[in-house]
Amino acid sequence: MKTQLILAAALLASSTVSAQSNTYFSKDNKIESKLCVLSANEGFSAARKEAAQHGVFLSRFSQSILCNGQDIRDIAKKEATSTTAKVKFEVFANDSQQETQLCMTAIKQGLTPVRKKIGNLDSLKCNGQKVTDFVKRYQNAAI
Repeated sequence: MKTQLILAAALLASSTVSAQSNTYFSKDNKIESKLCVLSANEGFSAARKEAAQHGVFLSRFSQSILCNGQDIRDIAKKEATSTTAKVKFEVFANDSQQETQLCMTAIKQGLTPVRKKIGNLDSLKCNGQKVTDFVKRYQNAAI
């Protein structure tokens, strides 16, 4: 059973995220500079691990290293929040076939009504996916 659902994905403009991410680099080879770059690119935990290998302690609770005048913890937080992207999906039926309508029902009402109608959920495919996987992925999509 093949359905003709079409999914349209749009990247929300809530954050300025593109295919490329901001990459920070250092002009010198000081350990402090390396930790700042690591914190900005990979997060504060990665910087703490690297610092421990060099005998430097980075506190989660108090200021320890300044990176261009900013606390190393703040740089990691800014990078973490700026790279989170939310993807919004819109799901709609492209035809009125029974299988398509069952897929739409599964998204809107869950799997129980669909299971009552067809019994075995493994027999239904939505956009080439098992209906259970399809619902997990797109249940909160705009319809």
